[in-house]
Amino acid sequence: MDSNRLVVYYSRGGVTRQVAEMVAARLKCEVEGIQDVRSRRGLFGWLRSGREAVRRELPAIRPTLKDPGEYELVVLGSPVWAGTVASPLRTYIAQNQGRFKRIAVFATCGGVDADRALQEIAELCGQRPLATRAFRNREVRAGTFASTVEEFAAAI
Repeated sequence: MDSNRLVVYYSRGGVTRQVAEMVAARLKCEVEGIQDVRSRRGLFGWLRSGREAVRRELPAIRPTLKDPGEYELVVLGSPVWAGTVASPLRTYIAQNQGRFKRIAVFATCGGVDADRALQEIAELCGQRPLATRAFRNREVRAGTFASTVEEFAAAI
């Protein structure tokens, strides 16, 4: 286990979690999921998620166990919501502002808005990522994303 790297992600439906776990396995490092305080299940949870993303809100999240400041590299992962980063990851970054030594970022998406979300994560962290990568939801669900994880991990 590489104690100098950490993968931190938010996943509402499980797609981003799958990618994060595979990236962590490939990097042989720890992984931590960000958890909501309030449920996002169902239609109302989906609508609230989109509204928060558009408004750039910072919803409450449960405290995380790992301190990103203790790692040389933190890989941040988020689904793309309304063309932007998922609001729970936005909260995590705000709570840990200035604690990231180096970052790499990935996003999962159904469409083509990942580049904007990846750029936004970097801007929120105030630094240029070592690597960025978008993963398409359909590839993750089909289980055909391993080569993309390999390319991303190799770039780190």
